[in-house]
Amino acid sequence: MRKIDKGMEPQSLSRWKRSNNALRYRDLPPEESRSIRSSCISEQYGLCAYCCQSITIDNAHNEHVQAQDHAPNRTLDFSNIVASCQRAHQCGHGRGTQPLPLTPLMAKCETELKFYLSGLVKGQTERARVSIAALNLGHTEKSNRGLIGRRKAMIDVLIYNLGARPEDLLDEDAELLNLILADLKMPGAAQSLQPFSPVLVNVIHHFLTQP
Repeated sequence: MRKIDKGMEPQSLSRWKRSNNALRYRDLPPEESRSIRSSCISEQYGLCAYCCQSITIDNAHNEHVQAQDHAPNRTLDFSNIVASCQRAHQCGHGRGTQPLPLTPLMAKCETELKFYLSGLVKGQTERARVSIAALNLGHTEKSNRGLIGRRKAMIDVLIYNLGARPEDLLDEDAELLNLILADLKMPGAAQSLQPFSPVLVNVIHHFLTQP
Protein backbone atom coordinates (compact mmCIF):
# COMPACT_ATOMS: atom_id res chain seq x y z
CA MET A 1 0.00 0.00 0.00
CA ARG A 2 0.89 3.63 -0.44
CA LYS A 3 -0.67 6.40 1.65
CA ILE A 4 -3.46 8.08 -0.31
CA ASP A 5 -4.19 11.74 0.32
CA LYS A 6 -7.82 12.27 -0.60
CA GLY A 7 -8.64 15.49 -2.40
CA MET A 8 -11.87 17.35 -3.09
CA GLU A 9 -14.70 15.34 -4.56
CA PRO A 10 -15.48 15.88 -8.26
CA GLN A 11 -17.69 18.92 -8.83
CA SER A 12 -20.14 16.83 -10.82
CA LEU A 13 -20.60 14.54 -7.80
CA SER A 14 -21.20 17.54 -5.54
CA ARG A 15 -23.89 18.82 -7.90
CA TRP A 16 -25.51 15.39 -8.17
CA LYS A 17 -25.59 15.01 -4.37
CA ARG A 18 -27.25 18.40 -3.96
CA SER A 19 -29.97 17.37 -6.40
CA ASN A 20 -30.37 13.83 -5.04
CA ASN A 21 -29.75 14.12 -1.32
CA ALA A 22 -31.92 11.13 -0.41
CA LEU A 23 -30.11 8.70 -2.71
CA ARG A 24 -27.14 6.35 -2.20
CA TYR A 25 -24.13 5.23 -4.23
CA ARG A 26 -26.14 2.49 -5.94
CA ASP A 27 -28.31 5.22 -7.49
CA LEU A 28 -25.40 6.95 -9.23
CA PRO A 29 -25.58 7.14 -13.02
CA PRO A 30 -22.65 5.44 -14.79
CA GLU A 31 -21.01 8.72 -15.80
CA GLU A 32 -20.81 9.87 -12.18
CA SER A 33 -19.32 6.55 -11.13
CA ARG A 34 -16.64 6.95 -13.83
CA SER A 35 -15.97 10.53 -12.71
CA ILE A 36 -15.33 9.31 -9.16
CA ARG A 37 -13.04 6.55 -10.43
CA SER A 38 -11.12 8.96 -12.65
CA SER A 39 -10.51 11.31 -9.73
CA CYS A 40 -9.40 8.45 -7.48
CA ILE A 41 -6.98 7.10 -10.08
CA SER A 42 -5.47 10.56 -10.53
CA GLU A 43 -4.83 11.08 -6.83
CA GLN A 44 -3.45 7.50 -6.61
CA TYR A 45 -1.04 8.26 -9.47
CA GLY A 46 -2.45 5.45 -11.59
CA LEU A 47 -2.01 2.66 -9.03
CA CYS A 48 -4.42 0.31 -7.29
CA ALA A 49 -5.09 1.51 -3.76
CA TYR A 50 -4.11 -1.85 -2.30
CA CYS A 51 -1.65 -3.83 -4.45
CA CYS A 52 -0.11 -0.85 -6.33
CA GLN A 53 -0.30 -2.37 -9.81
CA SER A 54 -1.21 -0.02 -12.65
CA ILE A 55 -4.91 0.58 -13.26
CA THR A 56 -7.03 2.55 -15.71
CA ILE A 57 -10.62 3.74 -15.56
CA ASP A 58 -11.68 0.66 -17.55
CA ASN A 59 -9.85 -1.99 -15.49
CA ALA A 60 -10.63 -0.75 -12.00
CA HIS A 61 -13.66 -0.26 -9.78
CA ASN A 62 -14.77 2.17 -7.11
CA GLU A 63 -14.01 0.65 -3.74
CA HIS A 64 -15.52 1.76 -0.44
CA VAL A 65 -12.83 1.54 2.23
CA GLN A 66 -15.58 1.34 4.83
CA ALA A 67 -17.92 -1.13 3.17
CA GLN A 68 -21.31 0.17 2.07
CA ASP A 69 -23.13 -2.44 4.15
CA HIS A 70 -21.27 -1.30 7.27
CA ALA A 71 -21.48 2.45 6.64
CA PRO A 72 -24.59 3.18 4.55
CA ASN A 73 -24.31 6.88 5.40
CA ARG A 74 -20.88 7.06 3.71
CA THR A 75 -21.67 5.49 0.34
CA LEU A 76 -21.34 8.87 -1.40
CA ASP A 77 -18.51 10.14 0.79
CA PHE A 78 -15.61 10.68 -1.61
CA SER A 79 -13.14 10.44 1.28
CA ASN A 80 -14.29 6.82 1.73
CA ILE A 81 -13.81 5.79 -1.91
CA VAL A 82 -10.62 4.61 -3.64
CA ALA A 83 -9.91 2.89 -6.95
CA SER A 84 -9.08 -0.82 -6.79
CA CYS A 85 -7.90 -3.24 -9.46
CA GLN A 86 -10.21 -5.85 -10.95
CA ARG A 87 -8.11 -8.89 -10.04
CA ALA A 88 -10.29 -11.74 -8.85
CA HIS A 89 -9.87 -12.83 -5.22
CA GLN A 90 -7.62 -9.91 -4.23
CA CYS A 91 -7.85 -6.26 -3.25
CA GLY A 92 -11.43 -4.96 -3.50
CA HIS A 93 -12.70 -8.24 -4.96
CA GLY A 94 -10.90 -10.20 -2.27
CA ARG A 95 -12.01 -8.48 0.90
CA GLY A 96 -15.71 -8.21 0.03
CA THR A 97 -17.18 -6.39 3.01
CA GLN A 98 -14.55 -7.50 5.55
CA PRO A 99 -13.47 -4.57 7.77
CA LEU A 100 -9.94 -3.30 7.16
CA PRO A 101 -8.23 -2.22 10.38
CA LEU A 102 -5.32 -0.80 8.34
CA THR A 103 -6.15 1.09 5.15
CA PRO A 104 -4.28 3.11 2.49
CA LEU A 105 -5.83 6.24 4.00
CA MET A 106 -3.57 5.77 7.05
CA ALA A 107 0.08 6.86 7.00
CA LYS A 108 1.03 3.74 8.97
CA CYS A 109 0.16 1.53 5.99
CA GLU A 110 3.61 2.37 4.60
CA THR A 111 5.46 1.12 7.68
CA GLU A 112 3.26 -1.62 9.14
CA LEU A 113 3.51 -3.60 5.90
CA LYS A 114 6.96 -4.98 5.11
CA PHE A 115 7.74 -6.07 1.55
CA TYR A 116 10.61 -8.29 0.43
CA LEU A 117 12.58 -8.60 -2.80
CA SER A 118 10.96 -12.03 -3.17
CA GLY A 119 7.60 -10.34 -3.68
CA LEU A 120 6.19 -11.48 -0.34
CA VAL A 121 4.63 -9.10 2.17
CA LYS A 122 4.40 -9.45 5.94
CA GLY A 123 2.42 -7.51 8.51
CA GLN A 124 4.41 -5.83 11.27
CA THR A 125 1.29 -5.50 13.43
CA GLU A 126 -1.85 -7.53 13.98
CA ARG A 127 -4.03 -5.02 12.13
CA ALA A 128 -1.62 -5.14 9.18
CA ARG A 129 -1.77 -8.95 9.12
CA VAL A 130 -5.58 -8.88 9.19
CA SER A 131 -5.75 -6.39 6.32
CA ILE A 132 -3.16 -8.24 4.22
CA ALA A 133 -5.10 -11.49 4.58
CA ALA A 134 -8.44 -9.82 3.83
CA LEU A 135 -7.04 -8.23 0.66
CA ASN A 136 -5.06 -11.37 -0.28
CA LEU A 137 -1.88 -9.36 -0.88
CA GLY A 138 0.49 -12.33 -0.85
CA HIS A 139 1.66 -13.03 2.70
CA THR A 140 2.52 -16.65 1.80
CA GLU A 141 3.52 -18.31 -1.47
CA LYS A 142 0.25 -20.24 -1.48
CA SER A 143 -2.00 -17.26 -0.71
CA ASN A 144 -1.51 -15.37 -3.99
CA ARG A 145 1.32 -16.81 -6.07
CA GLY A 146 0.35 -14.74 -9.13
CA LEU A 147 0.59 -11.38 -7.36
CA ILE A 148 3.84 -12.34 -5.63
CA GLY A 149 5.37 -13.32 -8.98
CA ARG A 150 4.23 -10.11 -10.72
CA ARG A 151 5.48 -8.03 -7.82
CA LYS A 152 8.92 -9.68 -7.79
CA ALA A 153 9.28 -9.38 -11.57
CA MET A 154 8.42 -5.67 -11.50
CA ILE A 155 10.72 -5.01 -8.54
CA ASP A 156 13.57 -6.58 -10.52
CA VAL A 157 12.73 -4.45 -13.57
CA LEU A 158 12.64 -1.26 -11.49
CA ILE A 159 16.01 -2.07 -9.94
CA TYR A 160 17.63 -2.90 -13.29
CA ASN A 161 16.22 0.32 -14.75
CA LEU A 162 18.04 2.15 -11.96
CA GLY A 163 21.29 0.57 -13.14
CA ALA A 164 21.62 -1.95 -10.31
CA ARG A 165 20.84 -5.55 -9.41
CA PRO A 166 18.60 -6.70 -6.56
CA GLU A 167 21.58 -7.98 -4.58
CA ASP A 168 23.31 -4.62 -4.98
CA LEU A 169 20.77 -2.90 -2.74
CA LEU A 170 22.33 -4.50 0.32
CA ASP A 171 25.68 -2.92 -0.53
CA GLU A 172 24.55 0.59 -1.51
CA ASP A 173 25.22 3.47 0.88
CA ALA A 174 22.40 5.45 2.46
CA GLU A 175 22.93 8.51 0.30
CA LEU A 176 22.49 6.56 -2.94
CA LEU A 177 19.50 4.64 -1.60
CA ASN A 178 17.82 7.92 -0.68
CA LEU A 179 18.42 9.21 -4.22
CA ILE A 180 16.81 6.04 -5.56
CA LEU A 181 13.85 6.57 -3.22
CA ALA A 182 13.37 10.12 -4.47
CA ASP A 183 13.38 8.89 -8.06
CA LEU A 184 10.83 6.14 -7.36
CA LYS A 185 8.47 8.56 -5.60
CA MET A 186 8.44 11.05 -8.48
CA PRO A 187 5.44 10.72 -10.84
CA GLY A 188 6.27 10.58 -14.54
CA ALA A 189 5.16 12.92 -17.30
CA ALA A 190 1.64 11.41 -17.22
CA GLN A 191 1.45 12.07 -13.46
CA SER A 192 1.56 8.37 -12.75
CA LEU A 193 3.92 6.21 -10.71
CA GLN A 194 5.56 3.09 -12.06
CA PRO A 195 3.64 -0.10 -11.20
CA PHE A 196 4.65 -1.55 -7.82
CA SER A 197 7.15 1.30 -7.24
CA PRO A 198 5.77 1.89 -3.69
CA VAL A 199 6.69 -1.74 -2.97
CA LEU A 200 10.36 -1.11 -3.83
CA VAL A 201 10.20 2.13 -1.83
CA ASN A 202 9.06 0.05 1.14
CA VAL A 203 11.87 -2.50 0.63
CA ILE A 204 14.53 0.22 0.50
CA HIS A 205 13.05 2.03 3.48
CA HIS A 206 13.40 -1.11 5.57
CA PHE A 207 17.02 -1.52 4.37
CA LEU A 208 17.72 2.02 5.58
CA THR A 209 16.05 1.64 8.95
CA GLN A 210 17.16 -1.84 9.94
CA PRO A 211 19.72 -1.97 12.77
